[in-house]
Amino acid sequence: MTVDPGLLFDPAFVRALEGLRVLARSVPPGGRHAEQRARARGQGQEFTDVRAYVPGDDFRSVDWHVFLRLDKVFVRLFLEDQDLPIWFLLDQSTSMARGPGIGQGPNRSVVARRIVAALAYVALNHMDRIGVFPVASEALRPLPGLSGKNGFQRLLAYLAALPAGGTTPLLEAVQQFAARRVRRGLCVLVSDGFDPRGAEPLVRALLRLPHRVLVVRPVHPGEARPEHLRGELRAVDCESGDHQELSVDDALLDRYAAAYGEFRTALAAAARRTGGGYLEVVTDQPVVPQLATLFRHGVLTV
Repeated sequence: MTVDPGLLFDPAFVRALEGLRVLARSVPPGGRHAEQRARARGQGQEFTDVRAYVPGDDFRSVDWHVFLRLDKVFVRLFLEDQDLPIWFLLDQSTSMARGPGIGQGPNRSVVARRIVAALAYVALNHMDRIGVFPVASEALRPLPGLSGKNGFQRLLAYLAALPAGGTTPLLEAVQQFAARRVRRGLCVLVSDGFDPRGAEPLVRALLRLPHRVLVVRPVHPGEARPEHLRGELRAVDCESGDHQELSVDDALLDRYAAAYGEFRTALAAAARRTGGGYLEVVTDQPVVPQLATLFRHGVLTV
């Protein structure tokens, strides 16, 4: 399901994001010069240490004060500022393409793309690198790496053109991404989190990712306990077509709400164990104010 780029982003959306930024506690070396504090030591601005001079070192980094005191040549080391890689796993399965009901707001897929657009804008605005890997039963072309503010329009066009549909290979997508040889950074899973095998295998896969993990779930209002579903119903899986006859009463809704609560708690705990976080974005509410709750004083620290 393709969408109009204007549905994903508009000038008001941009203005609401201007004061936000993602700040990494540290980033692994090997990136481009940017605004994040890296573990690498080199030609940054903040002095951190000295070491003995070796042939090939930049002679301009020699610490002459140490030389005058010790009569030995040392070079000054600085913390380098580099980029933080932010990798988006974007669920595009059929369950994401379903809305809450007729005339009740956008479907999860549109909201998920708005979430990716918003967080990617914040990252690109601060010179970080982003990549998007769509999750669907059919192979979809990823957007492996963008940087700089000029890359944002390319991202919007990519997100707008993504089709949605098919079954949910969420577990396999996380496992395959774990095997990708990309720089460690922040992995943002934007998905309803539903997989036919349940939450446990997905939680184990998330914990094996060599990245900090932020899980952002687009959810429909009332999803945790759908009070509007009552009586004799046929529940149909929108992806597999499997169905089950149900008699929905308070007792069944209680069991459903308990299982749903355990599911969301397990995903949130796994994301936080990696050093990331968890957020649910309600589909009938504006996206940016909900995302902003992740940012303490305008900063998301991961």
